[in-house]
Amino acid sequence: MKTFVRLIRRYVLAAVGIVLLLLFSGVAVLGWLGWQEGCSLPQREYSSGEIADSMVETAEGLAFGAERTPQEWMNGYEWAMVLDDVGNIRWSYGLPQELNHAYTPGDIAKFSRWYLADYPVFCWTEPYGLFVIGLPKGSLWKYSIYSSPDFALSIVRVLPAAALGMLLLGLVLCFWLSWRGAKRLETVANGLEALAQGQTVRLSTDGFAGELAEKLNRTGAQLQAKNEMLSRRDNARTQWIAGVSHDVRTPLALILGWAEQLEQDALLPDSSRQKATGIRTQCEKLRTLIDDLNLTSKLEYGAQPLRRKDLRAGPLFRQLVAQFCESPLAERCEITLEQEEPAEQTVLSVDEALLARLLENLMNNSVRHNPKPVNITVHTRQVGERFCLTVADDGIGYPAAVLVALNAAEPAENAPHILGLYVVQQIAAAHGGTAVFGQNTPCGAKATVWLPVK
Repeated sequence: MKTFVRLIRRYVLAAVGIVLLLLFSGVAVLGWLGWQEGCSLPQREYSSGEIADSMVETAEGLAFGAERTPQEWMNGYEWAMVLDDVGNIRWSYGLPQELNHAYTPGDIAKFSRWYLADYPVFCWTEPYGLFVIGLPKGSLWKYSIYSSPDFALSIVRVLPAAALGMLLLGLVLCFWLSWRGAKRLETVANGLEALAQGQTVRLSTDGFAGELAEKLNRTGAQLQAKNEMLSRRDNARTQWIAGVSHDVRTPLALILGWAEQLEQDALLPDSSRQKATGIRTQCEKLRTLIDDLNLTSKLEYGAQPLRRKDLRAGPLFRQLVAQFCESPLAERCEITLEQEEPAEQTVLSVDEALLARLLENLMNNSVRHNPKPVNITVHTRQVGERFCLTVADDGIGYPAAVLVALNAAEPAENAPHILGLYVVQQIAAAHGGTAVFGQNTPCGAKATVWLPVK
């Protein structure tokens, strides 16, 4: 239900946002048009009123103010003149010949409405007479609109309230339609939530969503049957692996013990003792394989509990490397442990047994898959909020097919059997980290495990 509510709320808010966006866009367009109009109007340095006020009486008659030149005063204008009380031209500047005549009161009344012989004009009454200044023809248009004061005031009062009322009405309609839609889809929402939690779905098929509810019922039944089948198969697989591992361990322990006895029997010839050594080595590989198979099965299905403890990385990895040095495989390698100072004091919340298995698998892989003795370097460092463990050797490196299989999202049909490295990935993931495999420089294999720092 929450998903539908969020979805409907998102669309309601989107609708409101679109309305507001259109409103503000309209205001912005009007502002832009006004700015364009201001730019397209004739650009004048001084207003007509300023020029009319600047006129002064001189001995020769009227003249522009001395603080500016006539060209500066008239910047943006075409001509100017002053009429006396009877309509005769007392003074003029740049006046066209067609306008150089006396004017009757009727003529003055006509051009006082903006136009004189198609010249837009401004008129100012001054003590020295009527000041008239003209703009170029076609540079300015003016149209008068008449209305009663009551009509203009009613528009000013009603228009904002009407716009706000329409906006509120739209919001109310949106919320009402959303509420109705949410109530009708509540059945479907409950069914989807039940499916997400793995529950059995039994929805009512009444109403306009009945067909969808019926499909959800069928889908829930199919998913329930598949989940039960998968659960039975996974349980059978886990029990089978655990049973086989238990059944194999007993005879394997006997074979391993007899092989060790034969290997240490001084009365046997060297060839027989070497064969006993080979039997013991292969038995140890088989035991490791069984342990990995059992562990990966438990990790995959969450049957392996994590017994986390807060441990300092420095002593922990010194102990784990020392344990490996006591195993027979340590005779075929040289191990170097390098720990940076911050990593020495890093505290990790880990399952010590699983982390020991991770490091053991990485070093076992370096020893067993190289025909000659190798040098293994175990390096630890802290990078920000993560702890980095690197295990590298100078052997032949990982085969290309192995790297492809480790980096693939899903295992391929003919993928190589790298169960030990898969276990490394699973242990790292169980601790909230990752494992990355690549080639060492200039030669060898390198595995990098990232773990979160406590």
